[in-house]
Amino acid sequence: MFRNAKIGRLSLGLCLVMGMASLPAKEIQPGAKSAPPSAAVESWAMLIQMMDRLRDAVARKDFTLIHLEDRVASAAVSTLLKPLANAGTPNAAAQKSAWMKFVQDISALHTAADAADAETCATLFKQVDAEFRKLQEDLDPAVLKAARELAERFTCPMHADVIGGKGDTCGQCGMELDQLVVLVPSQAATQHAVRATITTDTPLEAGKPAHAILQLRRTNGEPVTPAELIETHTRKIHLLVVDGSLMDYHHEHPQPTDTPGDYAFDFTPAKPGPYLAWADLRPLPMGLQEYEKAIIAGRGTAEPVGNKEPRLKGDAGGLHFELILGQPQVKAGEPVLAKLRVTKPDGSGFDRLEPVMEAFAHLVGFNEDKETVLHMHPSGAPLKTGNERGGPELDFKIYASKPGFVRLFAQVQVDGRPVFVPFQLEVMPR
Repeated sequence: MFRNAKIGRLSLGLCLVMGMASLPAKEIQPGAKSAPPSAAVESWAMLIQMMDRLRDAVARKDFTLIHLEDRVASAAVSTLLKPLANAGTPNAAAQKSAWMKFVQDISALHTAADAADAETCATLFKQVDAEFRKLQEDLDPAVLKAARELAERFTCPMHADVIGGKGDTCGQCGMELDQLVVLVPSQAATQHAVRATITTDTPLEAGKPAHAILQLRRTNGEPVTPAELIETHTRKIHLLVVDGSLMDYHHEHPQPTDTPGDYAFDFTPAKPGPYLAWADLRPLPMGLQEYEKAIIAGRGTAEPVGNKEPRLKGDAGGLHFELILGQPQVKAGEPVLAKLRVTKPDGSGFDRLEPVMEAFAHLVGFNEDKETVLHMHPSGAPLKTGNERGGPELDFKIYASKPGFVRLFAQVQVDGRPVFVPFQLEVMPR
């Protein structure tokens, strides 16, 4: 779905478009400059490509990465809604309502994809596609034309600075431009409906249990209650906690307290902190996935990321784990097929993995920038009975939006006990 894609860094961003008509072939020279597109053009281009990605995924019944579109939809639609915020006309109100329905159906598609419900995904995509076409009817034709042109920029496989239309040729090597430029939301463009803060009774100390409160508030200060959060993988809040060196990882599920918007959890840090935490949640009304970052204060000082040597094997809980990649390198913006293999000390396969949050494993990764989070699940439908057993191999699709060092943690459950296994990999630029 993302094959032959080139990531572009713009103030907003985009994903993929396929099969669009191209300009007549011409020779393109590197370094050509043009005026940056408007925020509206970027946002529409982002959505055009997102819709093509979704169409392809639903047609192939490949639902593994559909949840990643939440970030794209959130950034683009939030930008397009800004001019309507203070417009009191009936047309503006109707447009806001139409956009809200569009993103809510994207959220519903995310939920159906998590359930691997192909029939519901197909029905929802038809609905989303019709809504998107309707939204374009009120758009300035010049903006739509510019967005479509932005959505189909291609680059040379050998010279990334050569960008033109599909089928054009590189002025340096003569090769055809065939790698789509993928635009992704920047950190600044990503919209957040919720703000997270974390407090503890006392500053963190290594080896000492800590009681903490996660506070979730809207941008206007209103508390976010459990009724305003969509459940994902059996929980409404997944809190991903790690120290500054990215070595001590905890996956927590804060529980509501008597104070609206406050959620309690306990964990025992291996280091004196500070710790980083991301609240993985889907707040209404949009229902799109967000990662809300917070700092947990400690008695120590922030540690740098240590050894960055690639490591795809590890031992934990009396078992051996190996992450087997389907290609030699992981590149930003390009999904990679992978297998998590679990074996016993004698080398035979281990097939007694127990369900944890409706899956036999979870992969969570942290980029060295300490801003970018990866969260992936094995292919297949959710596990519902709790009696299923899995292994020795689980199929994943790894997707990293940004290059750099990433420390990954596989979480499994064996004999009722959680087991965490660290891996290390370098995500290369596309």
